[in-house]
Amino acid sequence: MSRECYLTGKKNLVVNSVTRRGKARAAGGVGRKVTGVTKRVQRANLLKKTIRETVNGKSTVKTVWLSANALRTLSRGPHKGIELL
Repeated sequence: MSRECYLTGKKNLVVNSVTRRGKARAAGGVGRKVTGVTKRVQRANLLKKTIRETVNGKSTVKTVWLSANALRTLSRGPHKGIELL
């Protein structure tokens, strides 16, 4: 499971990119028509960081992927026995 946030579980998503042509009905046209649908990847905002994890009094140092959201959480202080180094 590479490129997945160690704390939140966020990872890349596969989504559709929809191409349309025409003028919207609200703007006086006959409506927008779909001319193509292709897959694309929405990448999670992940960074590689070193953390110290404490479990049952034992601490270990690990290098893990963390989302920007998880980094904000950890910057406020230790969370679930994990702290930034």
